[in-house]
Amino acid sequence: MQLTIRPLLLLAALLATASAGATCPAPPRGEPDIRALGYYTDKAGSQIDPARQQQNRDATAPLDRYAADVARMSDDYLRNGDPAAAQCTLAWLDAWAKDGAMLGQMVRVNNDQSFYMRQWMLDAVAMAYLKVHDQAGAGQRARIDPWLRQLAQANLAYWVNPKRRRNNHFYWTGLGVLATGLAIDDDALWQAGRAIFQKGIDDIQADGSLPLEMARGQRALHYHDYALAPLVMMAELARLRGQDWYTGNDHAIDRLARRVIEGGTNPAWFNEQAGVEQQSLQVSGWVEFYRLRSPDGGLFDAVHARGPFHSPRLGGDLTLMAAHGIVRTPLR
Repeated sequence: MQLTIRPLLLLAALLATASAGATCPAPPRGEPDIRALGYYTDKAGSQIDPARQQQNRDATAPLDRYAADVARMSDDYLRNGDPAAAQCTLAWLDAWAKDGAMLGQMVRVNNDQSFYMRQWMLDAVAMAYLKVHDQAGAGQRARIDPWLRQLAQANLAYWVNPKRRRNNHFYWTGLGVLATGLAIDDDALWQAGRAIFQKGIDDIQADGSLPLEMARGQRALHYHDYALAPLVMMAELARLRGQDWYTGNDHAIDRLARRVIEGGTNPAWFNEQAGVEQQSLQVSGWVEFYRLRSPDGGLFDAVHARGPFHSPRLGGDLTLMAAHGIVRTPLR
């Protein structure tokens, strides 16, 4: 009987492996250089040139598709515990690690958009890796971990220049650095991400505003929402280590979240403070997490009802992640 069972088990394993391989498409090549274009035409960064914006979308489409794909695959693992989905995610990350993707030249066309794109891409790949880290083999970790570390260090190096405006882009850098530090157990990166988070919440004023985002003219409300997203996600990553960062700076995140939610309903306050009528806002997916942490969660129910919310740069299906947790198993 033993001789009969073992071949059957081996056959089943081979079939499962073949099936997983058949459902996991080959990843695209990971290019070392990024060439993105800025598309705002005014100093405040509020007026968009549609032609330049489309050129940028075309130039960065391969990166955006990759981010969306690894987010979707890692969501499948988070949702169903399907090891094939985790292995497909890891195969794609491993391939780009081998290619040295995004570690080359950040081409400066008309502003620093290429650097910003690398920051957002690290957010996406580090969050995807974090979700499937428990399925990674030693060989995969030996390639993916150093790649993510190099990306995080490169993104931090961009901010060494004291002339950089540490606005929402700084916070988005922090999310990728913090997620990387958590995923690969690198305390130096974790502490660097935490320092960026601290800068972000220290920027929040008593009235819930962010001065650098208030200077964005008709898009001030939009950029308050956009800046809040990585701050909430960093606080959520801290929860995975049993730490509560939401209370920092006298619950500053709550002030900002309420200001954004109220602005989404009635932008009059932002119109007055920015001195220009605001563009309409659809509040983004950070609400899926913050509604669970707010002392007045009901304030966010109407926005939550518009879900589900997806953002590859924040990790994927935010509604799923908030409901089921960012990771399936405890972190090492």
